[in-house]
Amino acid sequence: MAEFQPEPTLVELIRYNNWANAQIIAACRRLDANQLNAAAPGTYGSIYDTLGHIIWAEADYIGRLTGQRPQPPFRWEDKPSIDNIAAFAEQVAAALLDVVQRVPPTQMVHEEENGLTMDYQARHLFIQVINHGIEHRTNITTILSSMGIATPEVDGWGYLFAHPDRFELREGRLGS
Repeated sequence: MAEFQPEPTLVELIRYNNWANAQIIAACRRLDANQLNAAAPGTYGSIYDTLGHIIWAEADYIGRLTGQRPQPPFRWEDKPSIDNIAAFAEQVAAALLDVVQRVPPTQMVHEEENGLTMDYQARHLFIQVINHGIEHRTNITTILSSMGIATPEVDGWGYLFAHPDRFELREGRLGS
Protein backbone atom coordinates (compact mmCIF):
# COMPACT_ATOMS: atom_id res chain seq x y z
CA MET A 1 0.00 0.00 0.00
CA ALA A 2 1.35 3.41 -0.99
CA GLU A 3 2.18 5.81 1.82
CA PHE A 4 -0.45 8.52 2.25
CA GLN A 5 0.59 11.99 1.12
CA PRO A 6 -1.70 14.80 2.27
CA GLU A 7 -3.20 17.10 -0.32
CA PRO A 8 -1.14 20.30 -0.04
CA THR A 9 -4.19 22.51 -0.57
CA LEU A 10 -6.11 20.72 2.16
CA VAL A 11 -3.20 21.22 4.56
CA GLU A 12 -3.05 24.90 3.57
CA LEU A 13 -6.78 25.30 4.21
CA ILE A 14 -6.30 24.00 7.75
CA ARG A 15 -3.34 26.38 8.19
CA TYR A 16 -5.60 29.19 7.00
CA ASN A 17 -8.35 28.13 9.44
CA ASN A 18 -5.90 28.06 12.34
CA TRP A 19 -4.47 31.47 11.38
CA ALA A 20 -7.95 33.01 11.04
CA ASN A 21 -8.96 31.65 14.46
CA ALA A 22 -5.79 33.16 15.96
CA GLN A 23 -6.64 36.56 14.42
CA ILE A 24 -10.14 36.46 15.91
CA ILE A 25 -8.79 35.41 19.30
CA ALA A 26 -6.29 38.29 19.22
CA ALA A 27 -9.16 40.70 18.52
CA CYS A 28 -11.23 39.18 21.35
CA ARG A 29 -8.37 39.62 23.81
CA ARG A 30 -8.74 43.39 23.38
CA LEU A 31 -12.44 43.38 24.31
CA ASP A 32 -13.99 44.08 27.67
CA ALA A 33 -16.63 41.84 29.27
CA ASN A 34 -19.57 43.84 27.85
CA GLN A 35 -18.14 43.63 24.34
CA LEU A 36 -17.47 39.89 24.68
CA ASN A 37 -21.09 39.41 25.72
CA ALA A 38 -22.44 41.37 22.74
CA ALA A 39 -24.51 39.57 20.13
CA ALA A 40 -26.39 40.51 16.97
CA PRO A 41 -29.50 39.15 15.27
CA GLY A 42 -28.75 36.27 12.94
CA THR A 43 -25.50 35.28 14.64
CA TYR A 44 -24.74 32.23 16.79
CA GLY A 45 -24.79 34.17 20.03
CA SER A 46 -22.39 36.38 21.94
CA ILE A 47 -18.81 36.87 20.76
CA TYR A 48 -17.61 34.86 23.76
CA ASP A 49 -20.03 31.98 23.15
CA THR A 50 -19.28 31.92 19.43
CA LEU A 51 -15.53 31.81 19.97
CA GLY A 52 -15.91 28.95 22.45
CA HIS A 53 -18.23 27.15 20.03
CA ILE A 54 -15.67 27.33 17.21
CA ILE A 55 -12.87 25.83 19.31
CA TRP A 56 -15.11 23.24 21.02
CA ALA A 57 -16.42 22.06 17.63
CA GLU A 58 -12.94 21.75 16.14
CA ALA A 59 -11.87 19.59 19.07
CA ASP A 60 -15.01 17.51 18.47
CA TYR A 61 -14.16 17.06 14.77
CA ILE A 62 -10.69 15.83 15.75
CA GLY A 63 -12.31 13.30 18.06
CA ARG A 64 -14.58 12.08 15.28
CA LEU A 65 -11.58 11.63 12.99
CA THR A 66 -9.19 10.02 15.46
CA GLY A 67 -11.23 8.74 18.38
CA GLN A 68 -9.25 11.07 20.68
CA ARG A 69 -10.76 14.47 21.31
CA PRO A 70 -8.44 17.15 22.73
CA GLN A 71 -9.59 18.03 26.23
CA PRO A 72 -9.29 21.55 27.63
CA PRO A 73 -7.78 22.07 31.09
CA PHE A 74 -11.04 23.75 32.09
CA ARG A 75 -14.78 23.12 32.02
CA TRP A 76 -16.67 25.12 29.41
CA GLU A 77 -19.57 25.67 31.81
CA ASP A 78 -17.16 27.50 34.15
CA LYS A 79 -16.77 30.25 31.51
CA PRO A 80 -12.98 30.09 31.02
CA SER A 81 -11.08 33.28 30.27
CA ILE A 82 -10.20 34.25 26.71
CA ASP A 83 -6.58 33.47 27.57
CA ASN A 84 -7.55 29.93 28.61
CA ILE A 85 -9.60 29.47 25.44
CA ALA A 86 -6.68 30.83 23.41
CA ALA A 87 -4.27 28.32 24.94
CA PHE A 88 -6.68 25.48 24.20
CA ALA A 89 -7.20 26.82 20.66
CA GLU A 90 -3.44 26.50 20.06
CA GLN A 91 -3.59 22.86 21.16
CA VAL A 92 -6.58 22.22 18.88
CA ALA A 93 -4.89 23.99 15.95
CA ALA A 94 -1.78 21.82 16.28
CA ALA A 95 -3.93 18.69 16.48
CA LEU A 96 -5.94 19.70 13.40
CA LEU A 97 -2.79 20.26 11.39
CA ASP A 98 -1.46 16.88 12.52
CA VAL A 99 -4.74 15.12 11.68
CA VAL A 100 -5.01 16.57 8.18
CA GLN A 101 -1.49 15.28 7.48
CA ARG A 102 -2.16 11.80 8.86
CA VAL A 103 -5.76 10.98 8.00
CA PRO A 104 -6.44 10.24 4.34
CA PRO A 105 -9.44 12.25 3.08
CA THR A 106 -11.12 9.02 1.95
CA GLN A 107 -10.78 7.32 5.35
CA MET A 108 -14.23 6.34 6.57
CA VAL A 109 -15.62 7.88 9.75
CA HIS A 110 -18.23 5.90 11.68
CA GLU A 111 -20.58 7.57 14.14
CA GLU A 112 -23.25 6.17 16.42
CA GLU A 113 -25.64 8.43 18.28
CA ASN A 114 -29.21 8.15 19.54
CA GLY A 115 -29.67 4.75 17.90
CA LEU A 116 -28.52 6.00 14.48
CA THR A 117 -25.31 5.19 12.63
CA MET A 118 -23.60 7.18 9.94
CA ASP A 119 -20.55 6.43 7.81
CA TYR A 120 -18.85 9.03 5.62
CA GLN A 121 -15.43 10.04 4.32
CA ALA A 122 -13.10 12.12 6.49
CA ARG A 123 -12.98 14.85 3.86
CA HIS A 124 -16.50 15.82 4.90
CA LEU A 125 -15.16 16.81 8.32
CA PHE A 126 -12.29 18.74 6.72
CA ILE A 127 -14.89 20.68 4.71
CA GLN A 128 -16.91 21.20 7.88
CA VAL A 129 -13.90 22.59 9.76
CA ILE A 130 -13.38 25.24 7.08
CA ASN A 131 -17.05 26.11 6.54
CA HIS A 132 -17.93 26.15 10.23
CA GLY A 133 -14.97 28.36 11.08
CA ILE A 134 -15.72 30.86 8.33
CA GLU A 135 -19.40 31.02 9.29
CA HIS A 136 -18.78 31.72 12.95
CA ARG A 137 -15.77 34.00 12.49
CA THR A 138 -18.10 36.02 10.25
CA ASN A 139 -20.63 36.08 13.11
CA ILE A 140 -17.95 37.56 15.36
CA THR A 141 -16.75 40.15 12.83
CA THR A 142 -20.37 41.14 12.18
CA ILE A 143 -20.90 41.81 15.90
CA LEU A 144 -17.61 43.70 16.17
CA SER A 145 -18.45 45.80 13.14
CA SER A 146 -21.92 46.61 14.48
CA MET A 147 -20.21 48.02 17.59
CA GLY A 148 -17.86 50.14 15.48
CA ILE A 149 -14.83 48.01 16.37
CA ALA A 150 -12.25 47.37 13.66
CA THR A 151 -12.29 43.76 12.55
CA PRO A 152 -9.35 41.59 11.59
CA GLU A 153 -9.13 40.73 7.90
CA VAL A 154 -9.54 36.96 8.09
CA ASP A 155 -10.40 36.18 4.49
CA GLY A 156 -8.12 34.58 1.92
CA TRP A 157 -6.61 37.93 0.96
CA GLY A 158 -5.72 38.66 4.55
CA TYR A 159 -4.04 35.25 4.72
CA LEU A 160 -2.12 35.92 1.49
CA PHE A 161 -0.78 39.24 2.71
CA ALA A 162 0.09 37.73 6.11
CA HIS A 163 2.10 34.97 4.39
CA PRO A 164 3.54 36.45 1.16
CA ASP A 165 6.50 34.06 1.00
CA ARG A 166 4.30 30.97 1.29
CA PHE A 167 2.39 32.05 -1.83
CA GLU A 168 5.32 33.58 -3.71
CA LEU A 169 3.52 36.92 -3.72
CA ARG A 170 5.15 39.47 -5.98
CA GLU A 171 3.89 43.04 -5.93
CA GLY A 172 4.78 45.80 -8.34
CA ARG A 173 3.40 48.70 -10.29
CA LEU A 174 1.58 48.36 -13.57
CA GLY A 175 3.64 49.57 -16.50
CA SER A 176 6.98 49.32 -14.69
